[in-house]
Amino acid sequence: METVCDFIVIIIYFAVVLWIGWRGRGKTAESYWVAGRSYGTSRITMSLVATIFGASSTIGIIGLGYRRGLTGAWWSLIGGLFLIPFGLFFAGRVRDSNAYTLPQILKNAYGGRVSIPAGLMIAVAWCGVIAAQLVAGGRILCGLFSINFQWALFLVAAVFVVYTLLGGQLSVIRTDFWQFFLFGAGLLVAMAFLLFSLYSDHGHWWRFLPPDHLGFPVAPSFGWYDVLVYYPLIVGLPYLAGPDIYSRTLCARDDQVAKRAAINAAAIVIPLSFVLALFGLFARVLFSSIAADEVLPKVLQTCVPVVLRGVVAAGFLSAIMSSADTCLISASTILALDVVSSIRSDERIESLKITKVAVILLGLVSWLIASQEQGIISSLLLAYTVFVGGVVVPTLVSFFKRELRVTSEAAFWAIVIGGTVAIAGKLYKGILLKSLLTSQGQIFLKSILGPKYLSLLPILLSALTILGVSRIRG
Repeated sequence: METVCDFIVIIIYFAVVLWIGWRGRGKTAESYWVAGRSYGTSRITMSLVATIFGASSTIGIIGLGYRRGLTGAWWSLIGGLFLIPFGLFFAGRVRDSNAYTLPQILKNAYGGRVSIPAGLMIAVAWCGVIAAQLVAGGRILCGLFSINFQWALFLVAAVFVVYTLLGGQLSVIRTDFWQFFLFGAGLLVAMAFLLFSLYSDHGHWWRFLPPDHLGFPVAPSFGWYDVLVYYPLIVGLPYLAGPDIYSRTLCARDDQVAKRAAINAAAIVIPLSFVLALFGLFARVLFSSIAADEVLPKVLQTCVPVVLRGVVAAGFLSAIMSSADTCLISASTILALDVVSSIRSDERIESLKITKVAVILLGLVSWLIASQEQGIISSLLLAYTVFVGGVVVPTLVSFFKRELRVTSEAAFWAIVIGGTVAIAGKLYKGILLKSLLTSQGQIFLKSILGPKYLSLLPILLSALTILGVSRIRG
């Protein structure tokens, strides 16, 4: 009976989400792609925060807090810090571009030849990001109701794909506002019950923690190399040039709204990062030997009372769904407008139809990736490495193209070389790339770029290509 009550709450939540998607159907292409560019600071702020706090910043950070303590906060903390320069220097430029997607900004700067490989790379990489959100949602459902993970995954995927398909960007940005508050309330309630259980069973709880879990900003398992090099480049740069961040910014009413929203979002993301890491740290005291991705479902199942458990789970699901739908509509719009329509030269109405087909296609691919049950953080790191290696440098340089005298050919090859090397570095644990580098080359690169050299090499090659080719051919 208890499980039934919680299940009813989740079904009601899914029904409301689908109803909002249904209400958003039949809108214009402008509404479907960029929500009519009509929203103010509060809506864009909440939409940015809701996008950021998806699987990686709920189950992911809680799991990192469980495994290594306060340093787990760096996963989204670095994003909050990067939102500040984004708001100060880039958000206004992005909004003033009046583009629909990130690759269109590249197209405006370098020409259509560049936007197609960039669009393909984003679509491929973001399937991994979406898959991580689906895995998180599936984990919550199967942990709460003891159902098969694959069935839970299918339910989450079906609801979010249908909802995104119906309403597009307009429905996404409308729901992001209240979904963030639902997530915040769920987090506070879950934290309260977790602390009650913690102090009931372990008065001096800090004595039961591994000695390095209270260390910050670094710890034995997470050092200065991670804080100053690896996380800023792989996790932080997508906040300066990410398709999901840009899609929120392009929905803003004007450039000033875009700037304020980014700064406001940073002010929310930074403290919440610590709250989520503390959640995992506290859970470590109660549950000492479970998988990191299972921490949140375990807390909900053990510490939170019936019915309220369903409400809290709906809050965390809303965070996951609000991030997943943003990623899906962004990637689908990019695939439709910057890849397929660029080749076929379709009219706007045809591009809208292609976008909806892309929603179904990318949703299906993401579901298939998620069904392999990869870890959430590992899936995100894979996607970010491919994206950062191929797309970030040309995107950031596009805002200073004239000053740096960058050519279109240089941008094209930077995307192709950086993205290809990034993919090669991840296939079969980088065996192909390592064999091409030879053992001496690996030693040399590790001495320069550190232990994560396979992830950082694509960024270096992309930067050297875009500047080098521009000087040679310029």
